[in-house]
This record gives sequence, structure tokens and C-alpha cells, in this order.
Amino acid sequence: MLKPDFSKYSLALVQGDKIIYSSDDSGLTPLWDCLEKYRQAKDKFILFDKVIGLAAARLVVYSGIIAAIHTRLISQPAKQLLKENSIKIEADEIVANILRKDKSAVCPGEIIALNTDDQHLFLAKITAMFSGS
Repeated sequence: MLKPDFSKYSLALVQGDKIIYSSDDSGLTPLWDCLEKYRQAKDKFILFDKVIGLAAARLVVYSGIIAAIHTRLISQPAKQLLKENSIKIEADEIVANILRKDKSAVCPGEIIALNTDDQHLFLAKITAMFSGS
């Protein structure tokens, strides 16, 4: 089985034993782009993503195309949500919340996900965050 190599990418979408999408960008943008590109797929994929917070987990669940995730770092709320939705998780480390790069605060996507229960409102807020509005 293919193993994640986070020195080559921050995110990779795997089908069988092939990487069909990868990115070395950080944050939620590569996940968003990846899930948008493949959301019509009938297959289930494996996701390698360096960091999975609650916002990422909600996007994954909403996409319906991810069967398993391999990550270095996952937040406890993300792990719980993925487990509830029968998505397999392999994580090196579990933390309370995903922090900004400088560790000064919880990251914006995680805050939106924690404070927005409604899926449509959550997606609208995440979309607004990407567009900088």
C-alpha cells in the first residue's frame, strides 16, 4: 500500500496505488480544490493530508468521496466527526484544536467549524474565508 510522503506534498488524493491529485499548499485551500475537482466521482478515495482540523473533516464528510485519511495531525473534534461518519483515520498525533502556524490562536477554519452547526452556513462561511470577504 502507498504510504504518505509529506516531504513531497501537504495533500494527496489516492486511488488504488496511484496519487491522482496532490498539492504542497497549506491551509484548507488544497483540500477544497481537490474535493471540488473530484466531487462527482463515484469512487471512494484515500486522502493523505498533513493536518486535519474540524473544518477539513466537515468538508471531507460533506464530499462523500473519502473512505480513509492518513494524517500527521488531527484535532479531537475532527477525529470524532470522521469516526461518526465511518471514515477510517490514521493519525500520528491528536490535539485539542488545530492552531495557526505561529500557534497564537485556533486557526480560522477550525473556529468557523466549531461555531457553525448548519452545513450550508458552514460552507458559505468557508467559501467567504477563501474569497477573503
